[in-house]
Amino acid sequence: LAHLVIRELEDKCGYPASSLSERIYASRESQMNGFLIYTAVADKSGSLGGLMELAEPKSFLTVLDAAIKRAYWCTLDPVCSDHGGQGRDGLNRAACHGCTLVPDTSCDYGNVFLDRVLIKGDKAQGIPSLLDFIRESNCE
Repeated sequence: LAHLVIRELEDKCGYPASSLSERIYASRESQMNGFLIYTAVADKSGSLGGLMELAEPKSFLTVLDAAIKRAYWCTLDPVCSDHGGQGRDGLNRAACHGCTLVPDTSCDYGNVFLDRVLIKGDKAQGIPSLLDFIRESNCE
């Protein structure tokens, strides 16, 4: 999801993805997890103000919605989404340079363990979409 948001921010605020970085926060003990997308240096590639404006809740929800929608389609589908393993050591599933991968400077984890299916879901395989999973989790 963080990669999809980076790609969406790249389109919305003019920063190249290589100027943005992610930090993932995950805990087995806590039910709270998240990610931080940041830029270390404001430069001529974009405006830091534009990035900051998109962090406002209403604007960010628009970006998040667009990022989730971005997961549903790749220019390399059906090859990308049906692939059994691609990228470094075959550690990615539905993730390629056309849809999800970001420059190495943006990802501390080397662009591995990525799969758009975990966001968009796949009813044939019994995998709920991220939004369906969140809805089900909140109802319990």
